[in-house]
Amino acid sequence: MSSTLHQFHGHHLPFCGSKEEPLYAVGSRFDTPDELFAAVTRLTAAGYTRYACFTPYPVHGLPEAMHLPKSILSFLVLGGGFSAILIALSMQLIPTTLIYPIVVGGKPLDLSALPQYIPITVALTLMIAAIVAVTGMILLGGMPRLNHPMLAWELFAKCASRGFFLTVEAHDKSFNMAAVTELLHTLGATDLIAIHEEAEAQKTGKSSK
Repeated sequence: MSSTLHQFHGHHLPFCGSKEEPLYAVGSRFDTPDELFAAVTRLTAAGYTRYACFTPYPVHGLPEAMHLPKSILSFLVLGGGFSAILIALSMQLIPTTLIYPIVVGGKPLDLSALPQYIPITVALTLMIAAIVAVTGMILLGGMPRLNHPMLAWELFAKCASRGFFLTVEAHDKSFNMAAVTELLHTLGATDLIAIHEEAEAQKTGKSSK
């Protein structure tokens, strides 16, 4: 972590990452989930929309306080499941009733034989729905990403499993370094830092370790 400091209203704000790279966000840490929740409520009321929370466990009511939209993952999984049902039934019904309509073991060729197609249909539905769920979770979560600017912050890298962190991104239309830092400081943030993107050499070095 660099020792260079930003100045804001009489306080010193350290930074991490590469000073030559663009500013990613102002990071902060809170001691309790209640403090984090209060900070999110205040940021939302102030008009900030580009911020993120990092918590060691789900905090009840936090997504609603952040006004996060409902994830479309469940609809993707539902679509994958219905698609699997259609594929499985088509693969079984078309050959047995249209291409090779041969009675085997007295089994009928009409829809009364539908129960015999259930095992394959269920198995394929579960498999495709699971694949869609995992793939959708990865892509909707912004992955694959080999490195995240937050990992340049040593405190976050060491305490992410037991701390409550909040970042306000520099891309927010209401972002102002001094105003954001002063607001987070007022809301009780115990640690504040300016997080810059890392240089390509630093990213390569970290990913190779």
